[in-house]
Amino acid sequence: MHRHAGRRSRNRRTAGIILCAGFLGLGACASLAPPRSAEPAPGAVEALNDMVKGACNRPVASVLAGEGIPVGQFRTAIYSEQRTGPSARVSQYEMWLYPRDKAGVLIIKMDETCRPMQVYTREGGNVQAFKAG
Repeated sequence: MHRHAGRRSRNRRTAGIILCAGFLGLGACASLAPPRSAEPAPGAVEALNDMVKGACNRPVASVLAGEGIPVGQFRTAIYSEQRTGPSARVSQYEMWLYPRDKAGVLIIKMDETCRPMQVYTREGGNVQAFKAG
């Protein structure tokens, strides 16, 4: 009889871990939704071109407009390419945008066709702080 009580406790603990993992999985999926986009602000694409040349500048400007993030707050930008396969073709792009007067870096991740996939920050940045301009 005592043996069954231990099994029930272990089953509850396992169920709790599975349930928690499920909630974390849902949260992770929700954060991977594509970013909003809109018509780029006047001069936004040109401002990005002045920082860095790249095929994805217009989609990046569209994401910044859709997220309400002004391009003028960034001092520089760089592209990062991820390559895969035997041909080492580009599978993803990231544009790293460095602000003039805020902590961190804003990163826009795109697929090989420059379709925006995700917006996130690193180095102590906060997406909401970038939205404030």
